[in-house]
Amino acid sequence: MFVVYAEYTKYKNNLRGGCIMKKRYFASTLVALFMVMFSMSAYGVEITAFDSAENMAQYLVGPGVAISNISYNGATAASGYFTGGNASGIGIDEGVILTSGYAENVNGTTNTGDGVSTELFTPGDANLNSLLESGEFTHDAAVLEFDFTSISDAAYFNYVFASEEYNEYVGSFNDVFGFFINDVNYALIPGTQTPVSINNVNLYNNPDYYNDNDYGDYYYSTGSTPYNFEYDGFTDVLVASITGLNPNQTYHIKLAIADTKDEALDSGVFIQAGSFGNEPHPVDPVPEPATMILLGSGLLGLAGMRRKMK
Repeated sequence: MFVVYAEYTKYKNNLRGGCIMKKRYFASTLVALFMVMFSMSAYGVEITAFDSAENMAQYLVGPGVAISNISYNGATAASGYFTGGNASGIGIDEGVILTSGYAENVNGTTNTGDGVSTELFTPGDANLNSLLESGEFTHDAAVLEFDFTSISDAAYFNYVFASEEYNEYVGSFNDVFGFFINDVNYALIPGTQTPVSINNVNLYNNPDYYNDNDYGDYYYSTGSTPYNFEYDGFTDVLVASITGLNPNQTYHIKLAIADTKDEALDSGVFIQAGSFGNEPHPVDPVPEPATMILLGSGLLGLAGMRRKMK
């Protein structure tokens, strides 16, 4: 986008004289660079508080799907709405967030620590318990559930799972989440029947789906983390694919997340607004922060080159 604008300026001002062209080319490049740098530092995830289960669920609905019989169980502080996800590199710009702590802890433009944690003292969830090893159980569950119908034999939605338990507690007991229809979990690693979890998606297991943002790994050496939001690690944008449905038949879905065994350290799942439909919702690629820095450096170098030519 910046290059096209600069070339247009060059062509337009060639009719008026080279000196003007060079000055405006350089100025437009600096404006573009400023915009990139400003967007990196000033914008991040913004959380809006829970208002009602009805509004949250309807916010997720896209084409070909209708919902009803909506309910929410859990602390209202544990859920809400988010915007600015693309500015933080999450890959989903806006939608609904469910957490095992305070949703407002995700609000901001930086990772503030290695162990953000909230105890809500609320119950867990039986379906989530079924994903755990024998003897483990859940606390602080946030559960949004509703009936739905699809005009086709499938339904889909996009999501990202994130947690403060990365990377220190990989291989330990971890917070858990799932998307259940008839007690079957559809939050799966693509092409497998393996649940998405901290132990299954991390630096060593299925790393192609993982993004490291660990405060302890980065902050003390660089002064910042790669992604400007709270959680220490998160998945790529994944698609929950619910297939084999009977068109226009009513099904019940439960979207749930909770702490496991103890109530320490928070996790969250971001679900894209308008993505719950009968066809997969497109995901716009979002540049990683490092890529944006390289882009800014390249623009600055180009500006310097044009200045020397003058």
